[in-house]
Amino acid sequence: MLQGTIKMVKDGYGFLATESGDVFFHANNLDESVDYDSLEEGMVLEFEMGEGRNGKEQAVNVMVAEDQGEQA
Repeated sequence: MLQGTIKMVKDGYGFLATESGDVFFHANNLDESVDYDSLEEGMVLEFEMGEGRNGKEQAVNVMVAEDQGEQA
């Protein structure tokens, strides 16, 4: 899985900072174990790249990384 740090989270979506650039994520693509309201800027998330409803690539299967000290 890929890792990224929450750069911004707002109104059901957000952006992750990764080594290869910013990645969009939507609350609908969070793993069922993740509570959207608990997400904060700076948290490390793990994800896979997939296609969103609009056909663009975005983060899917998004979950909180176990090791919050390791940032992308």
